[in-house]
Amino acid sequence: MISSLFSQVPFEQYRIVDTADPDEARQQIGEVLNSYRLKVNSGRILHSRLDLVPCGRLSLLKSRHGYGADISIDPDCHGLDGYYLLVLPTQGHAEFHFDGRRIEVSPNKAFLISPDKRFYFRVSHDYEQVLLRLDRPAIADAWQRLTGQDQAPDICFDAVMPLHTAGWQALMPMLQWVVRCSGLGLGQNTTQAALLAQTEMLVATTLLLHQPHSMAEHLWPAPPPSLPQAIRRAQAYMLEHQGERLPVAMVASHCGLSARRLQALFQSECGQSPLQWLRMQRLQSIRQTLLQADDASNISEIATRFGFTHLGEFSQAYRQAFGETPQQTRGR
Repeated sequence: MISSLFSQVPFEQYRIVDTADPDEARQQIGEVLNSYRLKVNSGRILHSRLDLVPCGRLSLLKSRHGYGADISIDPDCHGLDGYYLLVLPTQGHAEFHFDGRRIEVSPNKAFLISPDKRFYFRVSHDYEQVLLRLDRPAIADAWQRLTGQDQAPDICFDAVMPLHTAGWQALMPMLQWVVRCSGLGLGQNTTQAALLAQTEMLVATTLLLHQPHSMAEHLWPAPPPSLPQAIRRAQAYMLEHQGERLPVAMVASHCGLSARRLQALFQSECGQSPLQWLRMQRLQSIRQTLLQADDASNISEIATRFGFTHLGEFSQAYRQAFGETPQQTRGR
């Protein structure tokens, strides 16, 4: 998907690094991005390439660094110096180490590095990537426009951006527009300069609105769901997963609530806890199954199907709920 997105960009026309000398490549690439230390883990470096396509204050780059060898790259600084970097793998795979996390990066996943965040990574011998560089002032300007605040805080985005998420789906049209604008440079006239500035603003705004980040709760905070709607959503979720182990925290997370808040809502509206409500629904489902003459499953199988793993506890709960044993219900 990522490879096809950038297939029309004439990267080769904007090649600034093309060498088989690792030291030469490291020096030239370090002048464009951050300086770094390089280690060859296995294989032999055949060549390194870097293309830089002008797009106003945005930079669209294509990197094929250390092709032919598995290499490790460790930036010399404590993080990117004043810019965000959207990493879009097109082939091979990489392993990023970021904030104590080890993250696998491949062509089905994008990776967003924020300024001043320490990271290092290892790439396979065939790794290739497209990079979108976005200066920190672009994110700050977009934040100020969205919030009306005079100053923007330091914003750190979640690093991983899987391609099936809403964030990626929102960003995709913006990247397509970047592709269309690639090669315009800094703009030869007022119209082009305005177009490139607007493209930068659209990319920054899309990331702020759709990619999780450290200040997301301060940006368009969502109102809490209404009580009936929240309970209905929790009940529908529990009914859909009757046969599974459902901790209250899992149900609450699905509804966008804390576990304590969900417990309070159920006590207020239903007079019982979420798990008490769920247990009764399970018992009623079992009773309906037992009353069906065409279901030949034994009672323990049916109980297990609806989430009861302790048969003695199930039998006691069933009798308390319906005033008869499961065997008596089946014998009707």
